[in-house]
Parts: sequence; C-alpha cells; structure tokens
Amino acid sequence: MHFKLLLSVIFLLTLNEGFCRTAQEWKSRVIYQLLTDRFAQDESHSTHSYSGCGGGNYCGGTFKGIINKLNYIQDLGVDAIWMSPIIENTPGGYHGYWAKNINNINPHFGTSQDLKDLVNACHQRDIWVMVDVVANHMGYPAGCQGPGCSPDKRDNFTGFSPFNSAEHYHKYCDITNWSDQNQVHLNHIIL
Repeated sequence: MHFKLLLSVIFLLTLNEGFCRTAQEWKSRVIYQLLTDRFAQDESHSTHSYSGCGGGNYCGGTFKGIINKLNYIQDLGVDAIWMSPIIENTPGGYHGYWAKNINNINPHFGTSQDLKDLVNACHQRDIWVMVDVVANHMGYPAGCQGPGCSPDKRDNFTGFSPFNSAEHYHKYCDITNWSDQNQVHLNHIIL
C-alpha cells in the first residue's frame, strides 16, 4: 500500500492517546515548529560543525537530537511540537518538502524506531506531536532543483515511490520570465 508509512505515522502519533485531538484541544497548546535537520544533532554528530551546512546541505539534525532537547522545549513552556516532514527526500531536501519515497523515513533523521522513541518521549512529558505531511507534490528529479533542467532529466522519476513515472505528473513548464504574470499563472496554475 502506497500510503502505508503515512498511515503508520498517523497511527503511531495517536497510539498512546487512543484518539485524535480536537481543534479546540489543539488551540490550548503552545506549539513549537521545528525543522528536524536544523534543530538538534544527536551525540553521533557532536563533532560536526554547522558552518558548512548552508543552502541545500543537510546539517545533521535527527530525531535523537530532538529527544536530547526535550528539556529545552519543555522549559520554554511548549507542550506540542510540529515537525517538518519525515519522509525520504530528493537531494537537497533537508527541509522535508521534496519527497522521493513516501514509504521511507528520511535516513538523515534516523530510523523508524528513533521516530517512535521521540513520540514516546514526548508523550511521557505530555508533549503532543504533529508531523507536517505534504500531499500535493513530490521532489525534483536529480539535478532539476533550478531552472534549465533538461527534458531527459526532468522526466526521470527513477527511484521515486510510489510516483515513479512521468505520467503521474502534469506537464513541466519552465518559467522563463518571472516578471510576466501571465506566464507565471499559466505555467504554474493551469498546467
């Protein structure tokens, strides 16, 4: 099943409570939004420097790193965290929004067990966990994060899962003039 991971995460996040929280209950929470890769490294990255992690590079933040900072989060008065997407991403997708395989946890962040440990550690402190899920797009094929991607590269979805064929996507239209509002609208909205 293509959405097995997504359903597993949703189940995992509600497992300890046995039900989903209502919008009204969430309104009572102080939510801390964090970008997993940029938030906290774990002890295995203790010698890694953040100085080289600009742009599209991963910086080493992990689920274990978040666990190690739960005292900090709780001391802020926070009782819920909103995590960036956790699925495997294409190169440069440290933020979690360039999905490559929706069935896999991003190995840069840790393992499925590390995620379970994080959720359990949060629930032990009465910290609720929300995971950002991107349902309307996948990442870019390798080498196509910017303008000028060649047709043979932009239509190569090898390694994507489950959407691994160009037929799963709308026609690609390169915007050549961002000042032309008509071109921006036609290329991004209609196609």
